[in-house]
Amino acid sequence: MKPKNLIIITFDELRADSVGFMGNPDCKTPNLDAFAARGTVFENHFCVHGKCVPSRISLMTGRYSHTDGFRTIYQHLPETHPNVLSTLKEKGFETAVFGHNHVWENFFGNNEKSSGVVDYHSFTHDYFIDMLDEKIPVPGSDKPKIEMTEGLDYEGIISEDLVGFTDHHRTKQAIHYLQNVRDKSKPFFMQLNYEFPHPRYRVEEPYFSMYDRSAIKAWPHLVPESAPKYMRDMLEVRSGASPTQEQLREIQAVYYGMVTRTDALFGKLLKTIESQGLLENSVIIFTSDHGDFAGQYGLVEKWDTCMLDCIMRVPMILFAPESSLEKRIDNLTEHVDVAPTILELFGFNQDWGIHGRSLLGCVRASEREEVVFADGGHEAEMISRIVEDFSEKDLENGKQRMYFEHPEAMSRVKMVRTKNWKLVVRLDGENELYDLENDPSEMQNVFGDKKYQKITMDLQLKLIQWSLRTDTDRPYQEIVRA
Repeated sequence: MKPKNLIIITFDELRADSVGFMGNPDCKTPNLDAFAARGTVFENHFCVHGKCVPSRISLMTGRYSHTDGFRTIYQHLPETHPNVLSTLKEKGFETAVFGHNHVWENFFGNNEKSSGVVDYHSFTHDYFIDMLDEKIPVPGSDKPKIEMTEGLDYEGIISEDLVGFTDHHRTKQAIHYLQNVRDKSKPFFMQLNYEFPHPRYRVEEPYFSMYDRSAIKAWPHLVPESAPKYMRDMLEVRSGASPTQEQLREIQAVYYGMVTRTDALFGKLLKTIESQGLLENSVIIFTSDHGDFAGQYGLVEKWDTCMLDCIMRVPMILFAPESSLEKRIDNLTEHVDVAPTILELFGFNQDWGIHGRSLLGCVRASEREEVVFADGGHEAEMISRIVEDFSEKDLENGKQRMYFEHPEAMSRVKMVRTKNWKLVVRLDGENELYDLENDPSEMQNVFGDKKYQKITMDLQLKLIQWSLRTDTDRPYQEIVRA
């Protein structure tokens, strides 16, 4: 029997090694862990871009973001561009998207019942609470914030009522939709996009104090050997050159608190999904758009041209109403594989030039090439345009200062990764090669070492072939015969 509904839940900026079901010994994610035990966990799943919008677009299209020119947060998917949501809508699915819109045009600030892109969304006032007026109280606390460099994006404890567009409101909206709004005579697609654990690093009690800063297993704090210049520049511009161990552990502990808080909200949603009897006939996908430094290498947040695993490797759970899918998969998989997986699960034959391969192939067999790809950065013209648009207020933000003072750090980059090796090729020439088997934290950049010349050439060939295969193919050129 084919599934009826599709539910996709994403945490923003959630690195794979920050959740319990992926082996983290400290961070508490009981609801995700329980859900993972009931579905299929893809242990080596990767996003294809280190920025939210291009990554999420690829999740919906099954195409690498560079092919269609998506490289920044200031772009969105045109309504005419085929994707999972538009396909399901054409098939008669009711559609609802809650949380940030990182994908579709004509979506922001629309107060009507339908934006034209999706039937229900976070700004549909006819059916959903006005989130800007509702206050959610949080426990008081007298715990002090530790001193941080401004560029570290740290706010610490939230001690005032939660107002505005918060994850609590997003969860409430999604639950209200499932219980009271959806047309139960139709199949539906619902996506819930959580904001946390995206920085700034801040959370309320009890999550703020949940993790002993001195007891958690800290991520490596040193910058990798032969690190590309953008990492050294970020350490200076955003981190004040020498963040302390105390500061970096504080950031990691607060990040964990943000993860655990969002896990609790996910648990509320999952309870509603179960009580509505939707587990029996729904595909549920959990993942993230990309990861976060969260103090690793002395850095915070992310960077578009960073291809390290803390940014590129993300959690991925697939739940489908087929008991045969309950397992853990260690094959390398990537975001472009999600769209074709959805199409296969629902029995749809559409193919709009999809690059990915259905994940069901590696669930049912292990015949899959062990390689994934990613890219990032901007073209020179775009870098110049962004820099010209900066104001003095923008430069008060460490990330914006980094764009302005070191625009070359946004130079284009491509990555190829196998189980044991990763090659990163940069337009500015600061390339990287990591022996992942012996150096899983990517602390030693061995690019240029003659000992690895053959490995480098093999990976370069894979990267060139991938670039050729996924080169721009739009607009489609019709063949006109005389």
